[in-house]
Amino acid sequence: MKIYIDILILENIVINYLILLLTARFTRSNTSHLRLFLASLVGALYVIVLLLFPDIEIYYSTAAKVALSLLIVGIAFSPERIIPFIKVLAVFYISTFIFAGAAFAFFYFNQSGGFVRNGMVYIWNTRWTSLFFAIATAGIIIKIFFDIIQQKLSKEKLLVPLKVAFENGIIMLSALIDTGNSLYDPLTDSPVVVVEFNAIKNILPLEIQNIFDESIEDDLASVTQIVSSSKWLSRFRLIPFKSLGKENGMLIGFKPDYIEVGENTKIRGARNVIIGIYNRALSKNDNYNALLGPELI
Repeated sequence: MKIYIDILILENIVINYLILLLTARFTRSNTSHLRLFLASLVGALYVIVLLLFPDIEIYYSTAAKVALSLLIVGIAFSPERIIPFIKVLAVFYISTFIFAGAAFAFFYFNQSGGFVRNGMVYIWNTRWTSLFFAIATAGIIIKIFFDIIQQKLSKEKLLVPLKVAFENGIIMLSALIDTGNSLYDPLTDSPVVVVEFNAIKNILPLEIQNIFDESIEDDLASVTQIVSSSKWLSRFRLIPFKSLGKENGMLIGFKPDYIEVGENTKIRGARNVIIGIYNRALSKNDNYNALLGPELI
């Protein structure tokens, strides 16, 4: 079997470079094409050393491979602190593993030849189209993977504790800071915090609870009659809206004694707000039960 060193070096440089480029993209690290090329070249030369000196077992050890990855990441990105370095290294490993899986799949379906020796994989009869599709597939998988993670982290950062006080009752909620929540009370121009009925039910007057228990909140005539005859009339509002899965809807709201947003030393209180009662679930996973406008943070 013949192995052409120039082709082997070229293939490894291309693969290493693209993996490092993906790593730079998803970690948003500052680097340059020259540094990425030099790091890719170091990785390619390591493969050549393994091929030319097969009897030096230390080069095949896990410690040597970990040291190589540390060197490659260090050359490509030069992170100055340990936490960013670990983050970049983790993304580099993830990108490498995903690319390896995609590459093996395409090489298998295209019947490329190859063998594994001392933990290193050598492939010949490689079609560059297979390599291209493997890289493209790996890029798509990695993008989806990181989009999911970033979306989850973003949502966790947007969740804040919310305390609502009304008469003698206090309810603790988990609120999502919703940049799309632009509801305001048309009478007082106060911002509206949308809260699930089941989460706030216990502090509501009985006659207001009955509206939602009987699911007649969309019956404007009945709602108006019940609210107008309630001793809490001055505290309740009818708020028009065009969201939450409904067009030209009417949201029943009330003015609480006060609300508090945040926790520990980052608590912010407000009194000029309206709580809008929503008789459905706001979160599919019950991660939050209120929607809060960013102006209240």
